[in-house]
Amino acid sequence: MKPYQKFPIALAFACSCFVLVPIPAHAYADPNTVGLLSQVLTPLLITAGACATFLRKGIGTAFAGIWQRLRRRGDA
Repeated sequence: MKPYQKFPIALAFACSCFVLVPIPAHAYADPNTVGLLSQVLTPLLITAGACATFLRKGIGTAFAGIWQRLRRRGDA
C-alpha cells in the first residue's frame, strides 16, 4: 500500500480511538441549560418564520431575479 492510501485508515483509527475510549468528565452540566437555550431560540424561530411568511412574495421575487442573472451570465 502506498502512504497516501494508508492515511484514511489511520485517520479512521484515530477518530475511533477518540470516540470509543472513555474519558472521565469531572464536571456537572446543569440540566436546565438547554431550557434557557430553548426559551431564547423558540421566539426567534417563530419570529423568523412569521417574517418569512409575511415577506414570501418579496423573497421569491428576489431569488428569481438572482437566478435569472446567474443564468444570463452562464449563457454568455
